[in-house]
Amino acid sequence: MTPPAYPYTRWNFVIIVLDASFFFAAFAFIDPVAVLPILVTDLHGSRVVVGLLSAIQRAGWLIPQLVAASFVLHRPRKKPFVVYPCIISRLPFLCLAVVFNLAWAGSHPQALLLILIGVYTLFFFGDGLAGVPWHDIIGRTIPPNLRGRFFGSIQFFGGLWAVGAGAIVRHTLADTSIDFPQNYGRLFVLLCLCMVASTVFVALIREPPSPVVTEAQSLRQIARSVPSVLRKHPLLKKMIIGQMLCGVAGLALPFYAVYADAVLGLPASAGGLFIWAGLAGSVGASLIWAYLSDRFGSTAVIRGVSWLVIAAPLSALLVPIIVRMLGANAAMPYAYSLVFLLNGATWGGLWMGFTNYVLEISPVDIRPLFLGIQATLSSPTVLMPVLGGLMLNVLRFEVLFGFVAACGVFSVIYAHRLKEPRAAPEIVG
Repeated sequence: MTPPAYPYTRWNFVIIVLDASFFFAAFAFIDPVAVLPILVTDLHGSRVVVGLLSAIQRAGWLIPQLVAASFVLHRPRKKPFVVYPCIISRLPFLCLAVVFNLAWAGSHPQALLLILIGVYTLFFFGDGLAGVPWHDIIGRTIPPNLRGRFFGSIQFFGGLWAVGAGAIVRHTLADTSIDFPQNYGRLFVLLCLCMVASTVFVALIREPPSPVVTEAQSLRQIARSVPSVLRKHPLLKKMIIGQMLCGVAGLALPFYAVYADAVLGLPASAGGLFIWAGLAGSVGASLIWAYLSDRFGSTAVIRGVSWLVIAAPLSALLVPIIVRMLGANAAMPYAYSLVFLLNGATWGGLWMGFTNYVLEISPVDIRPLFLGIQATLSSPTVLMPVLGGLMLNVLRFEVLFGFVAACGVFSVIYAHRLKEPRAAPEIVG
């Protein structure tokens, strides 16, 4: 079998890294783990609402992808289905940049919260539609032996951009001369500027011709084909199970910052430190994950990161205890940043590991179908943050973190039984 050609590799490597790194930098200004939960709390949102926004982020990315596959599977050009959803879904952020800076915003927190939920829903579901064709173009232009460095570069340079964002967040939220919520309004303005840069680079992506299925397939036809695809390609099924097991980390994801605020009594400005820590984890680990992926394969990344599914919640439990035992309460914000460092390393590794895995096992002509199936069948993990919020209505934070760490043991066991695609006979390139 002739190895597939990978045109535009150098161009798309640079352009897509710039696109994605500006995207990640944008969200550093309103970080979903370190900043957004505190904003929701300040707007009088409950813990369930905190979990809901985290769930919307995951649901919007995962659920629409099988729908997207039905649109692009038979089309030789998939780039328009990246560009237009990106433009349409990112425009609503301008609404947040405006309303959070209005004079009446401070006296209408519930209205702001509803607008925030609405904009996040529109954005992430639109972004999810672009996910399948975006990854498909990556699969056709970035060869497997470069994908570790490619995804690692996205996390590395995105992290470097976002270091400055973390400094701005810390300064802005600590500045008492800026009233709430106008302080967050300034962050939304900066988010919009980075999104504009990201969208420009999306438009510059080059797409080669691609083999396609001969006929258009409806969503119903694609849904009916899922069981046969999973039977024919067992590695896809096993990978999805592993992704769902690692997804248990989402139970605690949005509540590390809430715990720091509500229980440890750390100020909102500590969010800047937490962003830096998360970035340090993402950037530092990206070099490790990239090396493991290119040298040993995507399974090595999944196995390594599965241990962090245990480590992040365990550190949230132990760090406050150790700090108090040492009588070093002033150091609590810095010590607790370890949680965010591990969390940043975890989610960056999960994205790189499972994305590379599905790109390697998918036949080129039906890669969008594989990407859609992976996303849709792993979508139950979107309920984890909401479930975590419901659990916190009856349980202490410490119990939730301990439960997540215990469940993480199963992800470690399963990840170490997952086959490496490069060594599996069903792989087609």
